[in-house]
Amino acid sequence: MAKAKDKIKTQETAWTWFILAALMVLIFSVLAITTLQRLEAGKQLQEQALERQGLDRVRILEGLVRATMRRGFWRPNLLETLLEEMLADPAVTGLAIIKDQNNVLAQTGAKGWPMYEKNALTGLSPEIKDRISRGLTVQGFVGDEFIVGMPFEPLRRFRRMGRSLPAWAQRLDQEPPPPPGMERGPGPHHGGHMMMRHQNIQPFEAYALVRLSAENYHANQAQALNQALLLGLLIFLAAGTVASLIWVSARRRSQELDRLRREVAESSHLAALGRLAGSVAHEVRNPLSAIRGMVQYLAKGKAPESREAEIAKTAVSEVDRLERVVSGLLEYTRPRKPRMVSLDLGESVESVVDLLGGDPRCEGVELRTEVKPDLPPALADPDQVRQVLVNLVVNAVQAVDGEGKVEITARVSGKMLWVDVADNGPGLPQGEPDQIFDPFFSTKERGTGLGLAIVRRIIKAHGGELKAQNREKGALVSFSLPKA
Repeated sequence: MAKAKDKIKTQETAWTWFILAALMVLIFSVLAITTLQRLEAGKQLQEQALERQGLDRVRILEGLVRATMRRGFWRPNLLETLLEEMLADPAVTGLAIIKDQNNVLAQTGAKGWPMYEKNALTGLSPEIKDRISRGLTVQGFVGDEFIVGMPFEPLRRFRRMGRSLPAWAQRLDQEPPPPPGMERGPGPHHGGHMMMRHQNIQPFEAYALVRLSAENYHANQAQALNQALLLGLLIFLAAGTVASLIWVSARRRSQELDRLRREVAESSHLAALGRLAGSVAHEVRNPLSAIRGMVQYLAKGKAPESREAEIAKTAVSEVDRLERVVSGLLEYTRPRKPRMVSLDLGESVESVVDLLGGDPRCEGVELRTEVKPDLPPALADPDQVRQVLVNLVVNAVQAVDGEGKVEITARVSGKMLWVDVADNGPGLPQGEPDQIFDPFFSTKERGTGLGLAIVRRIIKAHGGELKAQNREKGALVSFSLPKA
């Protein structure tokens, strides 16, 4: 039966661990997926922001070119001047206006970046160059830069308006006509027209390429990753803490259920034992009284030193011992509910020591007491506590066999009051120390083995704890009682 219960308990523990492990794996998986999704979403948002930055710079450059053309302020180096002005933005590492792969109309770049000394198309993959040659938009990372490219069309607004587009811009092979007054010599528009002809920028035939620094992007990605990992770690630790609390709660619940099962089993056992003890006491006590009386009658008139008197004395002693066993068994199986009152534990200790001081069993034994100052009162039954103290002190006195010392200490620890009974005798027998509290376990030749079992029942009824252990020399038995 016990093995079956242990097997069931082991299975319950295994299932608890399995459920907790599955819960942690599920939390970790969900956390990993959501973290990756958040990182990917953040990455896409930053890439979109970089793309918008690049497109905005192309639009700004188109607007500047368009406004300059409209006002006739073109000069041969104006386009590169505009590109260099846009480098004032620290996010921009390079700009270029490209006619085709072999014809870069204008380019500029920040110092320390590849484009500063090389061709604007340096480092671009064949796929990107192919898209540029076909006038398709491009965006993506190239090393530590993010590139954005699109057709450079300063006159796109006029083309969308249709009727306002100049006649020379309707075809790709047409050049702008000379502005009015050209025949009479250079006028105010001569520089602009010559710039357009010199750089050969026609609508839809040039391509703008913007290079942006990706340092902030990578820094933000690293920061986002660190934050995600930190957040994930905190969530994982929180989940682990919750799982641990659940496990601790389940373990406590299991222990409480085990305790209740033991108490129910013990109560059932004690009930059966009580019925048996009651029957035995009823059937044995009367014959014992009769035997005792007859033995004393037969010994009457015999000389005290005679063999008959010695036999009678031994018989009476054994009858008395059997009577004590029956009484102890009845007391153990029919415990009295404690009457809980406020109790001065130190005074109880001192009174028990004073009582036993004149007992012949304590002759030659040094009894010491130590009651800690400011000891709060205990919540206990005075008579039962006195019974516990007498039993423990007498056991300790018997252990030192008339030539040793017994120390009784009363102290406070947390919410409980503790009493320690220590002796310098031979110590507890080998094995589990708490076995001395089992019914009918005794190391004394004529002991009943019920005294310490009764002590344990009394302490448990008070909600306290009873424990025993060996010291360097001797034994120590301690019990606790709740504060009042």
